[in-house]
Amino acid sequence: MKNIFLFILLLIFVGCDGTMYTNIYDKSKVGAEVKSIDIVASDAFSKESVSEIMTSQGFLLESSDYRLRVEHRDYKKACTNPLSKTSSDYSFDGLVSIELYYKDKKLYNAYKDYKGEKSRALFEPLVKEMLSDMEIKK
Repeated sequence: MKNIFLFILLLIFVGCDGTMYTNIYDKSKVGAEVKSIDIVASDAFSKESVSEIMTSQGFLLESSDYRLRVEHRDYKKACTNPLSKTSSDYSFDGLVSIELYYKDKKLYNAYKDYKGEKSRALFEPLVKEMLSDMEIKK
């Protein structure tokens, strides 16, 4: 609950600026071997996109102690930062985020605002950054 509150505060004060943000919450799991992963998503688009990416990276998608939570958010409906709404050059359309858990303990998160249409390619940099930062072995 505390992490969700901090994430919401970060979105409110940082706004929607297009930079990728990452955080490792449990460094003891850096370098872990992950053969399978369970993907949980806020919507079908996110689940399908990340499932394709993780499969192409060689992960088995099945019930696992490792869970990847993915989300796509449409700013036209969800961005509430008043500064962002009043900025004349603001043009971000949404947010994509991933969170990696091990047995319900948050290990890692990454998120980024984006411009343009939603596509699978939006999640690719987040997944690549997670695999690199966490030094995940298959």
